[in-house]
Amino acid sequence: MSGKLVITKNSNRVITALMNNDNLIDLDYQDIDESQIIGNIYIGKVKNILKNINAAFVDIGREENAYLSLTENSGFIFLNSKNNDKINIGDEILVQVTKESTKTKGPVLTTHFSVTGRYMVLTYGKTYIGISNKIIDTKKKSTLKRLMKPYQSKEYGFIIRTNAQFVGEEDIIQEINDLIERYENIKKIAMYRSCYQIIEKSPSPFIASLRNYYNNELDRITVDDKEIYADIKGFLEQYNLNNIELQYYEDSNLSLFDLNSLGTKIEQAMKEKVWLKSGAYLVINPTEALVVIDVNTGKYSGKKNFEETVYKINMEAAKEIAKQIRLRNLSGIIIIDFIDMKKPEYRESLLQELNSYITDDPVKTTLIGMTPLNLVELTRKKIKKPIYEQFGKKCFTCNGRGYVWDTGE
Repeated sequence: MSGKLVITKNSNRVITALMNNDNLIDLDYQDIDESQIIGNIYIGKVKNILKNINAAFVDIGREENAYLSLTENSGFIFLNSKNNDKINIGDEILVQVTKESTKTKGPVLTTHFSVTGRYMVLTYGKTYIGISNKIIDTKKKSTLKRLMKPYQSKEYGFIIRTNAQFVGEEDIIQEINDLIERYENIKKIAMYRSCYQIIEKSPSPFIASLRNYYNNELDRITVDDKEIYADIKGFLEQYNLNNIELQYYEDSNLSLFDLNSLGTKIEQAMKEKVWLKSGAYLVINPTEALVVIDVNTGKYSGKKNFEETVYKINMEAAKEIAKQIRLRNLSGIIIIDFIDMKKPEYRESLLQELNSYITDDPVKTTLIGMTPLNLVELTRKKIKKPIYEQFGKKCFTCNGRGYVWDTGE
């Protein structure tokens, strides 16, 4: 897929939109008045330890304490004097934010912080060499792993990102050395900083988005802010991305936001119902516990027998569902209620089709399978807030339930 990236300042937000043939594929935003914390590395202070859930709550200088699982984290980098490696209340430790706070929970932390580049991720505390499962070429995988082996250490390992397959060894080695230097600086700087300070700040969301997109996803970037334009230009030059055209847009009569009809597209992406070209439709319902997606025949009337009609609708729905999950940034447990099909080969074909689409998602998405009730289960890693939390607000009347009390009057 070749597409364009639109980065525009709208009101107090910077909106980053990935588009392909005028279709909105991916969306992100940065609230100018609100600091972004995902990826930030802090010196945090342990405020409480709950042994029953084996977790600690850590103060990183924000209103709510952040959650740190002690089951999943070890190898703490202590910044206060210690006689042992056991974590205690009052300890100052190096942590990184992995998830934003939600309506009911504070941010989530890890002590296994990562230093991210475009081709590689250095992972402290995880000393293996991992590789993106989106790199299919076995020969390329072996070459990349062999290249990485000399840089593996007892303190850290690396994850080879998808974009590594598109560049030469010199570019990869250069980034490896840059990541190691950043890692050493993080440890060195932390020793002389006070509690709650940010040791390394994550890049702006538009730079992070650009870093995470695959090389074949972009051929043009259009920006309407001079500072952002300069940042993007510097990034493209740093990684020699000469194949991507950078444009500066300026028009007092028509904003870049309106030129690309982003308001309409965002509004559509927040609606419960999504119509398919065939006349069938999806109903997408995010809840506190999970996301439910229902497939309905709607206005579709196929000329073939009913089983063939249902199969065709489900196959069309699978493609649109994968698109909507990424666009709306739905995450956690996702349950899809496709229209029931009797033929096992149709069900298997549907799962293969859906899996082929979700593998294109930059955020890790896993197809679990189909339950005895013919419900399809997916999981998608929680990173950013869903689109309705980024761009919407709850109805004050019904508190976001979608219904109000009918008094019968």
